[in-house]
Amino acid sequence: MNLPPGFEWVRNRPTTSLVRADVRDWVVPLLHAADGDWRGYDTIPVAGGRGGALVVRGPQGHAVVVRPYRRGGLPARLLHDTYCGWSPRPFRELCFTEALRQRGAPVVEVYAAAVRWLIPGCYRGWLVSRYVPGARSLWAWVSATPAPPERRAVFRQVGHALRRLHDRGGQHPDLNLNNILVCGGSHTPEVVFIDFDRAQPFARGRTSAADFARLRRSAQKLDPRGEHVAAADFEDLEAAYRAGGACA
Repeated sequence: MNLPPGFEWVRNRPTTSLVRADVRDWVVPLLHAADGDWRGYDTIPVAGGRGGALVVRGPQGHAVVVRPYRRGGLPARLLHDTYCGWSPRPFRELCFTEALRQRGAPVVEVYAAAVRWLIPGCYRGWLVSRYVPGARSLWAWVSATPAPPERRAVFRQVGHALRRLHDRGGQHPDLNLNNILVCGGSHTPEVVFIDFDRAQPFARGRTSAADFARLRRSAQKLDPRGEHVAAADFEDLEAAYRAGGACA
């Protein structure tokens, strides 16, 4: 596995971590605390996804989002958070996400990934990313029923961000309203994508139409009555995508 620039391995058996060097001094103790029920750290659950993600605040004032890897569907009943393999998913996700960020794609800034080996070839894993105060998933944001001008600005920004992601070689493996973060004010929003688990390195197979369809299905699942997400929102998103990704 090729390390992203600025990252290094930290091995403290049974845990192996891949950590950005400039945050190593405070991220490594935080990763060790993951196995100790976060003793000495304040935690706040993050809504959305399969659950388990936390905002973790350390004694020095640093704050990050820590996402444990958890299975979905039928495998979750038996394995829950246990994975098998010699190329752990947290490390692959970190490398892919950081490569996209360095290309200029609007993705979350990752700090570290860690696995705790249970037995050879079986592990539990975590991904650590930057915490953005006030950031909300697109679903949480739109559920607040913002005014029409604000809605249009945000959905257009999502379209621009998705175009930039595609133009820089990225494809999201599970694009939905909970994997898009809205940061900043409604009039000057910033949009970033999160959760690139199982992403294929710079795959080109899927079209923008497929991603639009995934977002619509996500909205139908989360908002079956159409109380929060309207057809006009997706029209704004798709129009901004077609216009290009230059706007930030």
